[in-house]
Amino acid sequence: MSTFGKCIRERRKALGPTQRQLASRVRFEDGHSISAPYLNDIEHDLRKPPRAHLIEQFAQALSVNADLLFYLAGRLPQDIRDRDASHEEVVRACQVFRQRLARHGNGVERVLRHAVIEEVSSGLSSD
Repeated sequence: MSTFGKCIRERRKALGPTQRQLASRVRFEDGHSISAPYLNDIEHDLRKPPRAHLIEQFAQALSVNADLLFYLAGRLPQDIRDRDASHEEVVRACQVFRQRLARHGNGVERVLRHAVIEEVSSGLSSD
């Protein structure tokens, strides 16, 4: 599995923008863009992954599922952190995640994509 920075760098290079161009699309909460040197540090794992707002900005700018970036950053998205889940629910969710990783060959991105498809399918079938 790659690091947060490596994922950002690989995706940026695959899409083609320069660091300066990507940096101009990723904005802090106050609206100003991150700097190209800051992005360079992130891409080379010289800085810790940024806070949630910037992770979401990177996901949008790079057309990447934010859940994957949160996973690589070692964090949970705000909507999951805000849940009032019991200890049993958290343990069960981790067990299910591990089972899916094992079943799908440890491809985290595939597991997340598969989980989203299942969630959408189950939501459509319950209507």
